[in-house]
Amino acid sequence: MASMENYERLRRLESRRRDALGAAVVAKARYLALNGELSSTPTAIERARAEWQNLEAQKVAIAYQIRKLEQLTEASVS
Repeated sequence: MASMENYERLRRLESRRRDALGAAVVAKARYLALNGELSSTPTAIERARAEWQNLEAQKVAIAYQIRKLEQLTEASVS
């Protein structure tokens, strides 16, 4: 039963990771576009950079949760 729960949780985490990856790519593109635009304000550029870095950190945190859950699942199977 725990194995099935772990599988479902892993599926949800992988979905969240894909969403975070997509959002991070869009945020990075927005940051780079603003950074290259002469009319962009420093505040807008900094805000875009912070958003991009925040999404990258979320992506890393989710990947860590996935690794931990996989290790837990492997340990319970062994």
